[in-house]
Amino acid sequence: MIKAAIFDIDNTILKGKSSERIFIRYLREKGIITYMDILRFIFTFLVKLFSFRGLYIKNNKSYLKGKDNSVIKEAARDCFRDRVISFISREALAEIQKKRESGHVIVLLSGTLDVLIEQFKEYCGADIALGSNLERCNGRLTGELQGIHPYGCGKALVLQDLASKMQIDLSNSYGYADQYADVKFLCLLGHPVAVNADLGLKIYARIKGWSTMDF
Repeated sequence: MIKAAIFDIDNTILKGKSSERIFIRYLREKGIITYMDILRFIFTFLVKLFSFRGLYIKNNKSYLKGKDNSVIKEAARDCFRDRVISFISREALAEIQKKRESGHVIVLLSGTLDVLIEQFKEYCGADIALGSNLERCNGRLTGELQGIHPYGCGKALVLQDLASKMQIDLSNSYGYADQYADVKFLCLLGHPVAVNADLGLKIYARIKGWSTMDF
């Protein structure tokens, strides 16, 4: 069995920032998404809210509906280079390097878009990167997600599936995340670390005696 170090991205590796929010602003500035796309996003959110299907704002990607996949991938590369890299924590990169040198497989696991997490994978030198898989049809985005959304309970399910496929010893692995929504994911690991923790995770980590770090 192998050991791994699994890192969340937003407000963990990327301190104080959401990579998808940065990307949305970038797409608006470049005219790739329009006000009509934003209105569609809001409408979709409200429909799901009032149909009692929950607050699906995290997996609502309807602002990308109909967009050319190649255009979005290129924009993700440019946005990462121009807007995201400067916010990546040096301390996070040092911790990744430390875990790599100690023989851990480096895994990035985040609810951010797959086109963005691939950029993080290359930049951080990670072995595996799993994010929100955008559904594609005939070279265009549908505005829906494909597969399990790696957020909250979904992140734990994705990790369990990965561990089964790759024979990862979770009891001998590390996990790094920043918010209470990550508790189910962190509880699967032998060495959970609360990074830049929100109040809920900070309290939970203190009760459980988990390690804490600031990147």
